[in-house]
Amino acid sequence: MELSTFHKDLSEVLEQSDLLAPRGSLLALAGSEILGMAQCYLADGGQFVREEDPVNALASFAYAAGWLDTGHYIGIFTSGPLCRNLLSEGTSIPCHYHHQLIEKACRYGRLLDGAITSSKPGSETGIHWYDGGERVIAVATAYLIGGRMFLEMERYENALACFSYGHGWLDAALRGGLIRIIGNRDLFAI
Repeated sequence: MELSTFHKDLSEVLEQSDLLAPRGSLLALAGSEILGMAQCYLADGGQFVREEDPVNALASFAYAAGWLDTGHYIGIFTSGPLCRNLLSEGTSIPCHYHHQLIEKACRYGRLLDGAITSSKPGSETGIHWYDGGERVIAVATAYLIGGRMFLEMERYENALACFSYGHGWLDAALRGGLIRIIGNRDLFAI
């Protein structure tokens, strides 16, 4: 998928996202934060495209997609098709960005791994929010594993997208109260 298409499709999903929780409620506040962060990273990605920095554009778009899909999973807002579908085609980054792409993919893999090990569900066992926190950590772990598989296959664009998307899930879940930090706080957008 071309970055411009990823940007357009992600923008459409964001435009279709509506808060479901009553205004002023805790869920609406969390939803507003999650939507706001997705909008910021979508805008950052657009700026990176204009600056001809496709590596950071891809990371920003995938991260925004993770935020949106987590908000949808939590149920605090509706959205169009789940953003993970936007990652399925992969993005082609020109070869002269190869060194930057490899470095960023490897670094983001380490960051996601550290964030997963620094996370625990945010509530008590047996409560739906606990199960939701476990699910979010499982999703992030699946994208970590997938990203590592793509690294081994030298499909660095896919690896970077997986790591960024998985980290978006963790950061949004932290804002939504599904997970808590038990380790390195510097790995999270708080």
